[in-house]
Amino acid sequence: MLGELSELIPPAERPAFWEVARVAENLFHHFSDARRRGVTELYAGFDPDGETVPAPRISDRDPVGRLDEGLGVLLERANFDRAPDAALMTQADADVLRELDLDADLGALEQLSVYHRGRGSKAVRIRRARKLFRLQEEALPTFRRVALLVRTHEDPHVYLKLFKDVPCRDLELLLPTVRVKMKLFDKLKLSGSSGAALVSAWKLLRMAYSYAPTLAKLIAVPFKLFLLPVVLLVGVFYGGKTLMDYSKIRAAYVTALAERLYAITMASNRAVLARLADMAGEEDTKEFLIAYALLYAQGPVASLEELQQRAEAFVWDRYRARVRFDVEDAVHKLDELAITWRKADGRLGVVPFEAALRTLDGTWDELYSAPRREKEQAHG
Repeated sequence: MLGELSELIPPAERPAFWEVARVAENLFHHFSDARRRGVTELYAGFDPDGETVPAPRISDRDPVGRLDEGLGVLLERANFDRAPDAALMTQADADVLRELDLDADLGALEQLSVYHRGRGSKAVRIRRARKLFRLQEEALPTFRRVALLVRTHEDPHVYLKLFKDVPCRDLELLLPTVRVKMKLFDKLKLSGSSGAALVSAWKLLRMAYSYAPTLAKLIAVPFKLFLLPVVLLVGVFYGGKTLMDYSKIRAAYVTALAERLYAITMASNRAVLARLADMAGEEDTKEFLIAYALLYAQGPVASLEELQQRAEAFVWDRYRARVRFDVEDAVHKLDELAITWRKADGRLGVVPFEAALRTLDGTWDELYSAPRREKEQAHG
């Protein structure tokens, strides 16, 4: 995006703009990483991959609530929206779970927060009964990114997940409590296999029973003692075959679900915080640079709505993407860094690159300088 924004700036001033962009990017990533460290401290006692002792269950609600709140701030900076609880089990979602023979088991969850960002679509190939089960390609609406915080009643840990390209109707499939149920066809298949095994076992036992007296006399052992191992052997063989068939079907279901989640998983647990911090820093930088470059290159604006229209038109013109530019947040960043000016008539503009660089440099100095009292003591 920096290259496209640079085209708005006169060639002679582009090096100064690039320097502003570099310093601003480092600054916003620093702020974002500071938020990440704060959330990481809250998460340390609940991280399933951590080396610290898990938090006691007696005081689990307040820490988890503060963790959820801190994570929400980080996600908000990364332009994620929180999915309302009502959106987690709509009628369409229930239809999907029924179609896939899955059980979300929402009652097993103690804490659940779902966030999403961006919309898109993904082509999938499915079979519909009304199409005589022929493969049909359909475009499903998706969330480009989905973040998940979840804790169950049985586990003291809190699990964080980050996914990509998740169909909007499939949010429940991301939950760790999802249980795979066997489809009717596989139930019939397993029942048929079990029935055939029972018939074969019955025939074999009848044959063994008919020949058992003769064989028992030949080897000089009691009839019942001879028949018992035969019954056990037949039962173990055919029972084991049925159990193996069930295990194969169950493994196929679990593998299919695991492969699906593996393909869309971007990060887990503490790695989610690092990825979100990077995303938040990038989003803050982009908002800052878009607002600054447009105000500098195209002149002051009379209202925030005018700046928002400029930004959204710029993104559409360069990327053919419809976005909702958060103009209030962008201008707030400019104001915090003292890069804006306002006239009596309400028009909003920005300072030149040299002044912006001095302001950004001063912000860095304040971040890493000693408190005023320590400075005075140091200079004695």
